[in-house]
Amino acid sequence: MGQQQLLLILVVTIIVAMATILAINTMQDSHEQANHEAIRQKMLDATTLAQAYYRKNVSMGGGGMSYENITLEHLNIEPSNQLGEFTISDQSAESFTLTAIPAAGNETDIVATIYKDDVQITEVPKE
Repeated sequence: MGQQQLLLILVVTIIVAMATILAINTMQDSHEQANHEAIRQKMLDATTLAQAYYRKNVSMGGGGMSYENITLEHLNIEPSNQLGEFTISDQSAESFTLTAIPAAGNETDIVATIYKDDVQITEVPKE
């Protein structure tokens, strides 16, 4: 083969390698974003269940206008699942915090503070 043909093969190989690396990075970013969006949706679903729990009488398995005894089971969330790990903290009569450590993209945690009629979802960078 001539030098031009070898050079052409080398250039094509480099271009294909760079395109492959770019595609892998793009897919990884897409996977992380999809995971975070699924967690946010799970938290919104949990908000609906939490607010129903808040309004339901204690005798019927609810909170009786309080979040003090709410658990992940009430929110229909497994503590550890394919989306990540979930925990409840800062439980009070008026609100509680639901935290998710995503299975993909471990730079941030997703934190939802759920109130009787509102929810605030934020991403908190890990320290």
